[in-house]
Amino acid sequence: MITYSKATFDAPTVSQLIELSKIWVEEDSCFGMVANEESDLQEPCFIAKDGDRIVGYIFGHYYTKEKKTSNIEVGAACFDVDELYVLPAYRSQGIGRTLFAMMEEEIQGKVQYLTLVTCTKDYRKALHFYAETQGLTFHDAFLFKKY
Repeated sequence: MITYSKATFDAPTVSQLIELSKIWVEEDSCFGMVANEESDLQEPCFIAKDGDRIVGYIFGHYYTKEKKTSNIEVGAACFDVDELYVLPAYRSQGIGRTLFAMMEEEIQGKVQYLTLVTCTKDYRKALHFYAETQGLTFHDAFLFKKY
């Protein structure tokens, strides 16, 4: 049975989160993904556990918009999702949706905008999850072709 909680960055939790980021790097599913170090972890952070094993997590950070964009004004209170990850064997079970919902509940009333950037190599899945399932609005895309 999967259990969910707000993470505390004690030694066992930090160790497992770093190990999960190493697994994510090995998947080679994102451009430029590097394994986390303890200093990369941010609060708030929520985790999904199967027994004592963390199988998924989400964390991010609060910020104030400093430059005007086409859709977010200067001074707006924002929250940026830094990472959302679920182990491959646990995907398509609603774990990511639950973690995302927990984060939204945490930041509700504290910010005007939730933002995120994704570097996935499978943009279709990312757009499906974030735009179609979670209700985020697609704003722009950075595309490239390597020669």
